[in-house]
Amino acid sequence: MDDLPRNRWTNWTGICNKLRWIGATAMAFFVCRNRDCYSATWGGGRFLGLFRRPNREALEQGLRRLKLRHMREHLDDINELALQEEPSYMDFLGYLVVREVEGRERTQRETRLKSARLPFHRTLDDFDFGFQNSVSRQTLLDLAQLQFIESKENVILLGPPGVGKTHLAVALGIEAISSGYRVQFITAQDLADQLYSALADGSVSQTMNKLLRNDLIILDELGYIQLDATGSDHLFQLVARAYERRSLIVTSNLDFQDWGQLFDKPATAAAFLDRLLHHAHVISLKGDSYRIRHRLVPPVMASAT
Repeated sequence: MDDLPRNRWTNWTGICNKLRWIGATAMAFFVCRNRDCYSATWGGGRFLGLFRRPNREALEQGLRRLKLRHMREHLDDINELALQEEPSYMDFLGYLVVREVEGRERTQRETRLKSARLPFHRTLDDFDFGFQNSVSRQTLLDLAQLQFIESKENVILLGPPGVGKTHLAVALGIEAISSGYRVQFITAQDLADQLYSALADGSVSQTMNKLLRNDLIILDELGYIQLDATGSDHLFQLVARAYERRSLIVTSNLDFQDWGQLFDKPATAAAFLDRLLHHAHVISLKGDSYRIRHRLVPPVMASAT
């Protein structure tokens, strides 16, 4: 407030001095003439307190103690803006609060993105719908509204290797992270390994609880490994506990009629599919592998001039 022009201080003091008694609770704030402190009085003149005007170091220390890191980082920028535009005190405070909120949201998004353990960062805008025309762009855009997470529904992506199943699963995961949801990506192989390790030290329940703390679980590459009785039971437990409580995105290279070969018992496969598909959006992708296609297409030769 040292940077405020003197006439503003004069006007502010004059306004405060003109305040009169307005009921028992009327309070006026005015600035001391030496501009080194603020004081507060009731309308009747009863002194309430004297507040030393903080210097820059004290202000930064206070913001640090309050853990307002982003507000502190933008203090110089906002102060420069205030000198140029002379905003009201409310607007000045509003600028600082907006910077703090935006900074915290950005930090939280980065934290969620890191903890999701996504294998890469690809969005729906990066997906080649021209090459992979077996799936509707509008269908994916509708899913990207994330109503399926709100409704605790699942998304199943089926198709041969290389058609974009994992890309679409990750893209929906990034949309969920950007909207504030907690997401966890894990392959079927890694899930089986983690649960087998947990079985050894008796922490299966804790491991599964940690996974189920997420709003969305992306289970990738289901179908590449065959599960024994223990693995089948663990996978069924996960889906059963997530049923109508969490959302799953599952990618698989197998059609549903072939899922029986993943489990040790047909009954387990049937119960697994029953819970997984009850509230599910199923998308079947077809065509050649995108990766192989790019290997086979020769580089574009520059035309002769």
